[in-house]
Amino acid sequence: MSPNGQWVVSGDTSGAVRLWGAKGEHAQKNEYKLWDDGTVKDVGWSDDSGRLVACGDGKEVRAVAMIWDTGSKTGEVTGHTKQAETVGHTPWAVGCGRLRGEETGCSRVNSISFRSQRPFKIATGGEDMQVAFHQGPPFKFVRSHSTHSNFVNCVRFSPDGEWFLSAGSDAKLCLYDGKEGEFLKEFQKPTGLSGSFWAMAWSPDSSRVATAGGDKKLRIWDRDSGAQVAEAAVGTNLQDMQVGITWPSASKVISVALDGRLICWEVGSGLSMEGIVDGTQGPLNCLASDSMTGNLIYGGTQGSIAVTPATGASMRAMVGKGIQHLFAHSKSYAGAPETRVVSLDDCVRRLNLETGELSAPVELKEFVVAGGWLDAEETMLLLVSGKRNFHCVSDSLLWTKPNATERRATSAAVLGGRPGKLAVAMEQPGGYVEGVASNEFDIVYFEVADATPEGIVQKSVLRKHVAEVSAMKFSPSGEFLASGDAANKILVWSLSTGTPTLLLSDWSFHTARIACLDWLPGGRRLVSGSLDRHLFVWDVDHPEKRLQVKDAHKGGVTGVAACGETSFASVGHDGFVLVHVG
Repeated sequence: MSPNGQWVVSGDTSGAVRLWGAKGEHAQKNEYKLWDDGTVKDVGWSDDSGRLVACGDGKEVRAVAMIWDTGSKTGEVTGHTKQAETVGHTPWAVGCGRLRGEETGCSRVNSISFRSQRPFKIATGGEDMQVAFHQGPPFKFVRSHSTHSNFVNCVRFSPDGEWFLSAGSDAKLCLYDGKEGEFLKEFQKPTGLSGSFWAMAWSPDSSRVATAGGDKKLRIWDRDSGAQVAEAAVGTNLQDMQVGITWPSASKVISVALDGRLICWEVGSGLSMEGIVDGTQGPLNCLASDSMTGNLIYGGTQGSIAVTPATGASMRAMVGKGIQHLFAHSKSYAGAPETRVVSLDDCVRRLNLETGELSAPVELKEFVVAGGWLDAEETMLLLVSGKRNFHCVSDSLLWTKPNATERRATSAAVLGGRPGKLAVAMEQPGGYVEGVASNEFDIVYFEVADATPEGIVQKSVLRKHVAEVSAMKFSPSGEFLASGDAANKILVWSLSTGTPTLLLSDWSFHTARIACLDWLPGGRRLVSGSLDRHLFVWDVDHPEKRLQVKDAHKGGVTGVAACGETSFASVGHDGFVLVHVG
């Protein structure tokens, strides 16, 4: 966060630094590509919010200083040694260029910090176990220190600029003069301290330091005495490891756990945990809204599921495999609050929305394309697999209908009831007609008379799509079926007469594959999300009108879910959950 509170800077694994607005819609202002072959490991601001510093593991340049709004560099930060390489088990000293045909470069710079008081200084720490000190602008190397015996993971100047500290994988915390860069002392290690220091932060008055460690502990240190004054353990699991920390106010510290939890601490004479902000990590694949509780449930590629109520803190459950589908309940459901989860281990689990506990898995051993509730009571799921089979699942696998479709399914929609409805989109048939590949992307429409394999009866085939059907959804009343395809087109079918007929065919304002569809509760308005990053709200009563939400999710929209009469939520590859209120 910039000191003036207006901007956020971030660095990523592609070697890019991005600037975001800290207020309003958090729009991206600029992107600067620092290097093409490495990660940006750390970023920082000058006190006037006018300059940026960044470091990482680019092949040629490992650390830079730049003007924030133009990206103009005010110096390349050097001072770290070259990596040693081994050729035929023999270590060689490495200079610039190549060593016997192998490219070499400076060791990774893990951390960088900007002294905002004039004269400006920069400190860096790297995997060469060196702490380097620079002055400028333009910034030039002054001196380095070999105070650490393992990787230096974090360096930070104090808010008053009088000091800076380095922390490393050797569990050392070292203090330096902020003006001249001279080493002053090593902090005293308490008994039992082990593991790496991954991050640290100064108190606003520059008198204390907080560290986040690989031993799953948060520690507070006094600068003058160089001694630890408080500690607190987060847990004992690997995911409890503390990897990031900030000290935003005199009595508040916030740390980051390895699994992404934000942990809020009260700092006084000791440390006490105030609360946890939890969620998912990485891209999000799916989203569901539970009408009974108002909870939003979403999951992603990292195998975690978050349950977010309308008010209060989120709750998280870990499956361990990527989350593929989530099936929540409508207001008519009479059971305990739950959601069914389908993951990439081809299993179905029940998620308790009150406790966050997951049931034992029901194994299908087949990839699930799509599905939905089979019965009006919402106790049985009908799942369509990638092997042309239908599966009925409750607390166990109740039955399987093999070879239920002629070709592999690409999407499906289910509406429970008596009778219920099922639509299955199929891939195009193989082969050619007069040298031209078939463009028949059929949707097979079934009626569901009861919850048995024999009760699922094919009624008709819908043929209008000329590209693979990628998303489908029945309206709540069953009056309409919406289908979207890979050619950006959405069709709406009328089911009111018993024989499906095409009602609307000109909703084609997306510019990429349709990824998800959902109807708002009234059953007259449809929400669509696409890989083009945009959302549209359509109205069957006024088909020429549409509402667009531009650039809702960077990387593409992956899921939408109605969560009120005029509101809906969306998720995407950017890992964000957005709630849109009409």
